[in-house]
Amino acid sequence: MVFRKDKRILRPSGRMPIDRRTLKTLVAPIFLLLSLCNAVLAEETRIMLRVKGVDSKFVGSGVGGVRAVVEDAETGEILNQGWITGGTGDTKRLMETPHQRGQPLADDNTAGYLARLDLAEPRLLRFKIFGPYGQRQSLQEASVTSWVVPGKHIIGDGIVIHLPGFIVRGGISAPEKGQAKLEAEVTMMCGCPISKGGLWDADKYEVKALLKRDGNAVGEYPLAFTGEVNHFAAQVPARDKGDYEAVIYAYDPGTGNTGVDRVVFGAK
Repeated sequence: MVFRKDKRILRPSGRMPIDRRTLKTLVAPIFLLLSLCNAVLAEETRIMLRVKGVDSKFVGSGVGGVRAVVEDAETGEILNQGWITGGTGDTKRLMETPHQRGQPLADDNTAGYLARLDLAEPRLLRFKIFGPYGQRQSLQEASVTSWVVPGKHIIGDGIVIHLPGFIVRGGISAPEKGQAKLEAEVTMMCGCPISKGGLWDADKYEVKALLKRDGNAVGEYPLAFTGEVNHFAAQVPARDKGDYEAVIYAYDPGTGNTGVDRVVFGAK
């Protein structure tokens, strides 16, 4: 075909030219038909997404929920997204009873998000989660990929993504007599409580502050469990003038699970 300056297409053998508007009118139904065929072939596929903390329970509404995104692993196209909400699950089933093969971990009240996808062919999907949104200082991301076949649902426990870490929330009191009181509220990622002799035993975790003044290391100071659920505290030196930063971490030697928060204060 030969294009003329008046944007009409000259057909071979001297036939009448076809302008671009006419061509679009002829081609558009073909694309519409192809789209409709693809829609007819697509099949709804349901996938349950859940998040479980390391050595703890499921993560959901109690810590602000978790954002879930489903995307094509090869193209990055977002196919579905929403929020994982609900309860942490049955404590006895999750933490006290040995798990047997084929036994479900979740129940109807357990936190999750049911993604509904229209798939026309098997696709490699990436499932990404961001949370917990109620504790932004402990916000983390995790993901996993899986092939999904149209109409082959992944429900029940579904796809469970494990999220490491503790939720650590630090605080500091104004320095007095050359000392400042450093405090930390520490929970499991599910928001589950830490107490002395409890299911999550405070004596098994290391909670410590790495103290700096004007960018220079001052020392390391353990935070002791106060007897109040989730609560750890220590007195740290603040005799010298300057800007202080305390990096507070919680660490489980048994699992390697770690969480961090930072607090800053000044001494004059």
